[in-house]
Amino acid sequence: MIRSAFRIGLALASAAVGQPQTVRTPADVTVYSVNPGEGRSVTLYPIVVVHRGTDQRYRMDYPSLPNETSREDLEKYQNALIKSGSPVSLFLGGKKLTTAAIEGNSVIGEPGGCFVLSGQVSYSAPTQPLLAAGTEEIPGHVSTRRSGTAAEGAILKKLASQWLADYGLDRALLRHGVLGDVTSTELRKGGGRALIGRFDVKSKTTIHQLFAIAEDDGSKYRLTLTNLHIQHDLDDGGDREEQTYVDQLDLDNDGTDEVIVKNEYYEAWTYSVWRFDSKSWGQIFKGGGGGC
Repeated sequence: MIRSAFRIGLALASAAVGQPQTVRTPADVTVYSVNPGEGRSVTLYPIVVVHRGTDQRYRMDYPSLPNETSREDLEKYQNALIKSGSPVSLFLGGKKLTTAAIEGNSVIGEPGGCFVLSGQVSYSAPTQPLLAAGTEEIPGHVSTRRSGTAAEGAILKKLASQWLADYGLDRALLRHGVLGDVTSTELRKGGGRALIGRFDVKSKTTIHQLFAIAEDDGSKYRLTLTNLHIQHDLDDGGDREEQTYVDQLDLDNDGTDEVIVKNEYYEAWTYSVWRFDSKSWGQIFKGGGGGC
């Protein structure tokens, strides 16, 4: 796991010139992935803490734990991130489905080894949420998320194949590439539809895994995000890093959803947060998750 200090701090509001006043400081927001449970129960896993300031600048962090953390400290982290009774909003495709309260939390594993922090929530919405956020600071919006059609999948596969061909892969090998599940959605107003998925190409010595987003600019689709991982250890998978799209959410309320991706490794997982900046996507956070 990526290690960083546990920082939850807010900037102090400054008073207007000549008119002292109290300015409400926006709350920090913990964002969670939501996994199905039993019945109407779901499990929350912390992804990232979004720290907000009065200047509306945001930074992202996750209180990853050092190996020497005691069991007591581990439970303190657990209660800080996933506090029983705290309200959360549940989202799918950027749309707020409902609100609920965290009913409990748990620590699986031990400090210095493999451990996972999680919480439980019950909900009554008819649709399975994929993300949750710990305050009312994220209002959400109408969802346009759906599974990609065969035609949309063909578009993304063609663009990914061309990108990998330009990268240097043999076109004969590319014909055997496998496109995973494709999601079709809108990530920002006026941005057109976006196609999100991963294209894997396996040879005798490597697996090239290209996570990509293609967006419609009004005349054609073009790639706006390409993140390539090359796996060399095909026997044990020691260098495996499989990227899977989780969902989208406007974490900073700027009108453009951030894209959240799960990264699965040999014995652990993390999350990445991608933000759109003018013409392309940049990774602004990688961490969280669990494992060893």
